[in-house]
Amino acid sequence: MLNNMLESKHKLRQTQLLADIQSFLWVAALICLPFTSFPLFVNLTGAIVAPLAALPILLLLIIWFIPHILRGGSIPRESIPLIIFGLVALLACMGAVFLEIPGFKGRTIYTQELRALVTLAIGLSFFLVFATWPQNEARLQQTWRWISIGGILAMIWALIQAYFIFLQDFQYPLWLERALEWLVVQVPSFSTRGRRVTGFTYEASWLAHQMVMLYIPLWLAATYQRTSCFKIRILRLSLENILLVFGIGVFFLTSPRIGLISFLLVCVFLVIKVNLVVLHRMVRFISTRRWFSGSLANKPMQSILVVLVCFIMLSSYGLLIFSLVFFASSLDPRLAILFDKPPSIQEILAILTLNETVLLNLAHRLFFLERTVYWVAGWHVFNDHPWLGVGLGSSGFFALEGTPAIGWATYEIRQLLFRLTQLPNIKSFWVRLLAETGIVGFSVFISWFVLLFRSAKVTLHAQSPAMRTLAFAGLLSLIAFIGEGFSIDSFAMPYLW
Repeated sequence: MLNNMLESKHKLRQTQLLADIQSFLWVAALICLPFTSFPLFVNLTGAIVAPLAALPILLLLIIWFIPHILRGGSIPRESIPLIIFGLVALLACMGAVFLEIPGFKGRTIYTQELRALVTLAIGLSFFLVFATWPQNEARLQQTWRWISIGGILAMIWALIQAYFIFLQDFQYPLWLERALEWLVVQVPSFSTRGRRVTGFTYEASWLAHQMVMLYIPLWLAATYQRTSCFKIRILRLSLENILLVFGIGVFFLTSPRIGLISFLLVCVFLVIKVNLVVLHRMVRFISTRRWFSGSLANKPMQSILVVLVCFIMLSSYGLLIFSLVFFASSLDPRLAILFDKPPSIQEILAILTLNETVLLNLAHRLFFLERTVYWVAGWHVFNDHPWLGVGLGSSGFFALEGTPAIGWATYEIRQLLFRLTQLPNIKSFWVRLLAETGIVGFSVFISWFVLLFRSAKVTLHAQSPAMRTLAFAGLLSLIAFIGEGFSIDSFAMPYLW
C-alpha cells in the first residue's frame, strides 16, 4: 500500500515536472519570436532565416505534440488543407527530378529541395503546435500575454537603436555593437549604420514584417475589442492601447514600403468594418430628424443621403491615407519619388494588363527594380511549368534564363548571380508558390488561407474575450499577409503560422 502511494506520488511529480518543462518551452518560444536570424543557428544551418523560437517549438513537437497525437489527441480541422499542401509540395519536388533543370553555382536539386522542405517542416511545426497547444482559456491568456512581452522587448531594443541613430548621430556604444553580434545576424552592407531600425532581425523590412504581421494586429485587436491580458491601467488605458501606439511608431521607424501597403490594407479593412456601423447610425440619425421628415423621407432621398454620407467618409479617409503615405515619404526618399514622379494613367492600365516592359520601367523609376526583377523571373518559371512548378527551392536554377534584360544593369542582381554562393530567390511568397508548386499547390494553399479567414470570422462570436481578440488579430494578420507575401518568401518565418 505504502509502495503504491510512493509510486503514485513519484509519477505525479514526473507529470508535473513534464508539464512545467512544456510550459517553459512554450513561454520561451513566444518570447523568442522576434529573433529571426539567431547567429548560432545561422552558423549551423547556413540559412539567414533561422528563428530562435524554432528550438523550443521543435522540443515541444517531440515531447508534447507527437505524444499528444499518439494518445489519440486531435488537431484543428484547419490543418487539413495545410497538410495536403505539404503533400503537394513533396509531390512537386519528386516531379522536379524528371524536369530539365539547368545547373547553377554547383548546387544540386536534391540539396536545394531538402533545404526547402526543412523550412516548410519548420513552418508546419509552428502552425501545428501553435494551433493545438492553447486548448483552454488559461493557455490562451498565457499565449497572448507572453507574445506581448516578447513584442515589448523587441520594441525596447528598436527604440534604443533609434535613439543612437537619430539623436546620437550613429555613435553606437560598444555594448550595442557586441549585443547585436550575439543576438542577430544583419545585412553586412547595412548593419546598424542605416537610418532604419532593425530590432532583432536581419534587416529593417523583417522588423516591419513582424510588427505588421503579429504585434500590431494583436494590440489593435485588443484595442478594438476593449480587452487586455494585463491588469495594468495607465490613465484608464490598457497596456495594449499604449503598446499599439509605440508599435506603430517602431513600424514607421523601419521606413517600410511593402510593409506600408500591408499596414494600409489592415487600416482599410478596419475602417470598412467600423464605418459600416457608423454609416448605418448616421443615416438613421439624420432620417429621424424633424427637418428630414414627411415627403423628404422617401426612399430616393434616403438613397441620396447614403451616397452623400459615403462620399464624405471616403473623401475623409482618402485624405487620411494620402497624408499617411506623404508622411512616410518624408522619412524614406524612395517613397518620395511616388510624389515627384507618380505613375501615369497609361502606365497603371498597362500594369493591370500585366505588361512586363512597363512594369519593369516603372519599377526602375521608383527604385524598386531589383525586387520586381525577382518576381518577373519567378513568373517566367511558372509560365513554363504551370501545374506543379519546379519543386521547392529549385526556382533559383532558372535565374539566369529568367532574368529580364533590364535586370542585368543592376549591381545587386549581378552580385547575386555571379559572386554570391547562394541561389537567387523570388522575394515573393505568392510568386514562389506559383513557380515551385504550380497552380495546384497555390490553389491548395489559398484554400487553407480562406479557411483560416472564415474560421476566424466565426470565432469572433465566441464568448471568451481571449478567443475573440486572437481571432480578430488573426483576421488582421491574414489581411496584412496579402501585402507581405510580396516581400517575404520563406516558409521558416514564424509570423504567418
